[in-house]
Amino acid sequence: MEALGDDKTVVKPKKQTRGDNKTLSAGRDLSGKLLQDVAKSLGRKWEQAALHLGLKNEDLDEIRKDNKDEYMQRRNILRLWKDQRPGKATAQDLLRGLEDMKDLPVETRRLLKVGPLEI
Repeated sequence: MEALGDDKTVVKPKKQTRGDNKTLSAGRDLSGKLLQDVAKSLGRKWEQAALHLGLKNEDLDEIRKDNKDEYMQRRNILRLWKDQRPGKATAQDLLRGLEDMKDLPVETRRLLKVGPLEI
């Protein structure tokens, strides 16, 4: 959103950045790469995460049936969650849905706050 300053000039809000000038992922729509990284970071906590995100046991059963590979199961629950929120699935929303998990992996939290590290 743009705002007018006292002198009637347009003032654009600054983007949030990390120290290395990369934009934070928090308010942006989830990219495929970030979903993949989060799926990897969830590990065996993916079923618990799915329930915290409001997915149903029937959704989990269907995903398990369709995918024998655990990584694909994790990725597909995140895709399902994202697809249920067109235009509203941000890293911040995903983190908000997972925050009350007692044992949310530290790496998952970091990814959703600042995005993947570029090496």
